[in-house]
Amino acid sequence: MKRLILLALSALLLCSCANKSLTRYETLAPVLKEEGFEGTIKKIEKEKDDIYGEKSAFLYHFDEGMLYHYAGKNKESIKHFEQAEQIYEDLYTKSVTNEAAALATNDNMRPYRARPFELLLMYQYQILNYLAVGDLDGALVEVRRAQIASEALYQKDKDKVNDNGWLRYLSALVYEMSGEEDDAAIAYLKAAKAFEEGNVKMPKEVWEYINESLRKMDRADDLKALKTPMLAQTPKATQSREKGQEIIVVGYAGHSPILGEMYLSGTFVSAGAINLTYKDGETGKIESFTLVAPPVAGAGSNTFHIGFALPQKKKLPQHTNMFTVSLDGSKHTQIEKVANIDAELDKNMKDENASTMIRTATRVVIRTIAAQQAKKATNTGNGIFDLVKNIAVDVGQTQLEQADLRVGLFMPNSINVTRIPVDAGTHELVISALDSQGRVVGEYKLGKVKVAKGQKKIVLVPSIE
Repeated sequence: MKRLILLALSALLLCSCANKSLTRYETLAPVLKEEGFEGTIKKIEKEKDDIYGEKSAFLYHFDEGMLYHYAGKNKESIKHFEQAEQIYEDLYTKSVTNEAAALATNDNMRPYRARPFELLLMYQYQILNYLAVGDLDGALVEVRRAQIASEALYQKDKDKVNDNGWLRYLSALVYEMSGEEDDAAIAYLKAAKAFEEGNVKMPKEVWEYINESLRKMDRADDLKALKTPMLAQTPKATQSREKGQEIIVVGYAGHSPILGEMYLSGTFVSAGAINLTYKDGETGKIESFTLVAPPVAGAGSNTFHIGFALPQKKKLPQHTNMFTVSLDGSKHTQIEKVANIDAELDKNMKDENASTMIRTATRVVIRTIAAQQAKKATNTGNGIFDLVKNIAVDVGQTQLEQADLRVGLFMPNSINVTRIPVDAGTHELVISALDSQGRVVGEYKLGKVKVAKGQKKIVLVPSIE
């Protein structure tokens, strides 16, 4: 009997293991702050099995790809993103085995498949990686892969997946570099539509270059079909075309949010309704809502009290909010925001929350029914033993439910871009990182930026600590 009690308590302890996602950021954030990108890479590579594990293989390569990108080791970054992309493709078709395991335990048992915005962000970084190593053909391949991925996401669920303006704009730049002006014009037009649909207001500079490109290609009528008013003049974009060279600064500002747990509790009526209550993490208010509950085999007409945790966005302190740039001693000008990862995560969670809640609540009910049946089937008539055993079963099945808090850890909070027309030759570039109050928190002095005739020189500035 004692042996059985010990086995039950051991099972409880195993079920209560910490959520790996909760400790991942706490483990790596201090390393990033103290040892930078390369120190964090070494930490991950040394302890990747403990920090990530088999089920988060995509995130391991995704995070490593980003860190190598920031460290300027583009070839290594390319390799990791290639592996992340392969994992995504392999998991695109659902695995019955993994889904069954998730139904019995929690969503962390499913291999992480990537959020739509993470997938598109991966292609953006990969395009920039190939440009950094001087492989324009490789960048073009990634542009086309990104287009296929975007179309697949639209086909999967048009109501939930928006386009990505910065990715389309970057694609247009790559087409321009390769002399494919028609494709560039099409990409610029798609970029304009994506910005109008997305969570980032159309950047003024971006809109200027779009206007200039479409007019040059005799597609001014396409501009009239857009919501944003046409521009009468495009001085900067015209100057870039006339000079033939430009420096393009891409700044990664701040650190994207991570995920914490939000606890919900309420009532589940099979084939009826789910009424849930929770405390809003930002406002502190108690909120409640009702969803349609699916039928659950074995539930009958019983009412179940349920409780479980779901992901909740957790904002991090932002060291860098924006950038300014100075060329050859000129006055500093602010770089415009082209992507907002914070807002992308918000949208993704809003899109997925209802289905996640229903799936999780259903799973909790199924386990509750199974636990009650197991307790009845194993009752021995020994009051103390049955009490310990029943407590272990109840608490153990509750502890099995852990929120899936997996998300890329090293994404920027926003991406900022500017294009600067220049003469061929060597230039001095000073890029300042600013906080939300406009105070300088970091400075990047690039004293010898060489720009060849006809070149679009891309400069990357990561300030995500």
